[in-house]
This record gives sequence, structure tokens and C-alpha cells, in this order.
Amino acid sequence: MPITIREVALKAGVSTAAVSKVLHGRGASVRVSDEKAAIIRKVAQEMQYRPNALARQLRSSRTHTVGLIFENLFGIANGPLYYMHLLDGVGEVMFRNHYRVTILPELAHDDVLGSLGDGQLEGVIWCKMARNDATLKLIHECPIPIVAMNTPAPVDASEAVFISCDNEGGLELAVDHLWRLGHRKILFVREVEEVTTPDCIARLLGFRQAMARRNVEVEDEDVATWDWQLDQFVDWWDSDPPHTAVVCWSERCGAQMLLRADGRGIAIPDDISIVGFDSTQYCETTKPRLTAVRQPISEMAAHASKVLLDMISGETPEQPSYTFPCTLDVRDSTSFPRKTVEIPL
Repeated sequence: MPITIREVALKAGVSTAAVSKVLHGRGASVRVSDEKAAIIRKVAQEMQYRPNALARQLRSSRTHTVGLIFENLFGIANGPLYYMHLLDGVGEVMFRNHYRVTILPELAHDDVLGSLGDGQLEGVIWCKMARNDATLKLIHECPIPIVAMNTPAPVDASEAVFISCDNEGGLELAVDHLWRLGHRKILFVREVEEVTTPDCIARLLGFRQAMARRNVEVEDEDVATWDWQLDQFVDWWDSDPPHTAVVCWSERCGAQMLLRADGRGIAIPDDISIVGFDSTQYCETTKPRLTAVRQPISEMAAHASKVLLDMISGETPEQPSYTFPCTLDVRDSTSFPRKTVEIPL
């Protein structure tokens, strides 16, 4: 059992108030001589007394704990490293500032306001927060600061801070790369489990915009919504589609497509080119290595953490949203198209 203040006081022959004054600095009216203070510290050291951090935090209304909410968290151990980079960025800042991080995936769908208002958390980083009226109302009513990660800022003013990558710019990089290789008919693939997440929505919009800049209208057949295992891929391929390249909304989606193609005997990139999004080290392990848009996940997460700590300290954020630029890592999954596709003018 942990040693208590009462036990230290008993052995030192002083009151508990004196021990609390010396070891915790509490009790302005309590006077303790230097000699008694030295005895108290010596006894506490000999007894290996450790203060009860939780009790102290509850008394001071500070918990030094922030929440990290994941929306649609699944498949974290299946290879892609998005969440690992997220945790790395958050942990590096929070732990250095002596804050604990509590992962709370269940809050994404349960009684969020009640959970966030119970006094256990000082702030929250909410990853892939849905942008809807209910969420904006929650932000307005939430008693603690919120930083939304991988969520573009809404048009309406909000008390939260929004941090995201330039999804539209990232899709322009992907489409431009494929276009320069000669691809004209490109498929965008998203997962049905992710269609409502802000970054998936933004990437589809970016794809449409990038194709429109090249005078190509995106038809229904140019957007596929499949399950995360891409079970529909084989049927799609067997239908002899006109597409010569695919842009996948994430690196997990792109890697899964590589697996499906390999199982079907489809040569990548000879038969079809594939581009993913995120571009963590995981893309170096796929066969072939996956060309992908890189978003600076750890940097974004670290910045989100710094902004949240500033908000907890009572500082007003310099701006309501931050957008980080993307880059493109060209690897082995893209090449010139084998077949030519005519695009009507």
C-alpha cells in the first residue's frame, strides 16, 4: 500500500498539516521551522513517500489529461501507419509537457457532451470529426477546448480549431502525375466505411476538381465505393473497365488493391497504375511500392497538440484553422498506360 501523509506525520512526530505544508506547499497559515521541515523531508524520503497525483489533481481541478478521439477506428494493426504517426505527434508534445493522453474511440458515437464535461479531461483532439449541425452544436456547448484533426474548417465560425492537410491540393498532385504519364480515364476508389469522413469527402472533391481542370467530367463510373477489403475489385476488373489508373483515397485502400490485383494475376503498374494517399513508411513495404500523396501526419498532430495546450492555458488561437501542404512520393505502382483511352471533347 502507498505511504500516506498521516503515516509520515506519525513517524516524524508532527501534524499532517505540517507534512502537507512542507511536501505540497499547502496551508498558508501553517508555520513549520526549518528543523522540522528537514525532519519531514528526511522521513518522507526514508519511507519512500510518493504524493497521490490523482488526488492532488482533483483538488486543484487540473487533471493534466487530454482526450484523443478516433472516428471510425478500425484496422489499426493491419499495416498502414496513419494512427501510429498520429500518436507519435500527439505523444511527443503532450508527454514533454507532462500531460497524459487518453484514447477515447467510443466518444465518437456515445454521449459526447456528458463525457467531455465530467471534469476528467482538460481538452480534446478529435480526429476526423464529422462536420454536421450536431457536431457544431456540440463544439459550441462543450466546456473544454477542442482541436479537430484531419477536419477542414466549416464555413460557420466555431470555437474549435481545425487542422487538416490540403486534400484538394494532394489530389491535384496525384492526377497531374497520372496525366503526365498519359492516363486519361482515372477511377477514384473510396471505402464505404469512410464515405462520411471529412478527408474522404475532401479528396473526392479534389479529384473532381483536378479532372475538371483538364476538361474531363467525372461520371458515376469513375467513382467506386467498395468495402475496405475491396471485394468488388475482381468483378470490376472482369468487366473490362476503360480506366488505366486508380486513385485510392488512402494508403490502406491502395495497398489492399495491390493485394487484390496480385491475387488476380494483374501486373502493377503494367496493367493498371495505382496511387494512394498518406504515404507513410508502410508504402515502402507493399509490392510494388505504392506511389502516394504524403500528408505530414506527425507534424499536424504535434501542431494540434501545441494549439490545444495553448487553449487550455487560456490563450486565444492565432487562427481558426491550419492547412498543411501535401507532397507526392513517386514509387513503383505507376507507369505509362498500356492501352489508349479516347476522351470525347
